[in-house]
Amino acid sequence: MKTTQSQTHDRRPAFKDAWTPGDLVQFEALVSACALVAQSDGRVTPEETRRVTEHVRTLPALDVFESGDLIEAFEARIEDFNRDPEAALVMSEGTIRRLRDKPDAARLVASAACAVASADGGFDAEERAAMLSNSALLVLSP
Repeated sequence: MKTTQSQTHDRRPAFKDAWTPGDLVQFEALVSACALVAQSDGRVTPEETRRVTEHVRTLPALDVFESGDLIEAFEARIEDFNRDPEAALVMSEGTIRRLRDKPDAARLVASAACAVASADGGFDAEERAAMLSNSALLVLSP
C-alpha cells in the first residue's frame, strides 16, 4: 500500500505551527524556562551546560531558532543566575509568563525544559519543582 504525505506522521509541521520564527517572546521564554530548570539545584556545571547544548542542537522542536543564539542566550541567563539569583528568577518568571496566551508554544517550552531537566540523566526534586513552577507560569497542567 502506497502512503501519501497526508498519511505519514511528521511532527515537525506542528512544531513550525507553534513557533514563530524571530518571535522574541517565545525565544526568551524558552531560554528562561530552560535556565530556570538547569539552575534549580543551585548551580550549573560545565558538564550540564555541555549536555544542554547537545539537547538544544538536536531537539527538532527548537530548529526554528538558531541553535547558536539559543546556546548563547542560555549561557547568559545562567550567568544572570550566578550573579544575582533573585533578580534572574524574577526576570525569568516574567518572560515565561508572557507566553501563557500561546498554549502550543507554551507546551513546547515546557517540553524543552523537561529535556533540559533530564540532560543530567535524572529528574530530581529540584528539577521537578522548577517544572511545576514553569507549568504554573505557562498555565499548563503539570
